[in-house]
Amino acid sequence: MTHYQESKFSQMQSWLTVLLNTYTENPSIGLAKVIGFYTEKISQYEEVVFDHELSCHYFQMKKFWRWRGQSDLK
Repeated sequence: MTHYQESKFSQMQSWLTVLLNTYTENPSIGLAKVIGFYTEKISQYEEVVFDHELSCHYFQMKKFWRWRGQSDLK
C-alpha cells in the first residue's frame, strides 16, 4: 500500500469513528446508511482484504449497518 493509500485508509477509519460517535449521540437511519457506506469502502482496502480477522470484522459491521440503515429506530 502506498503512503497515499495508507493516509486515505487512516482518514476513512478516523471519519468512521466520528460517525459512530455521532450515531451514539443521535441515531438516525440516514447516518446508519452513511456508516454502512464508509464500512464498505474501508473493507475494500488491501489492509482489510488480506487480513482475515479484520476482513471478518468489517463484513460483520457491513451487515449490521446495512440492517440498521433499513430498520425502524423505535
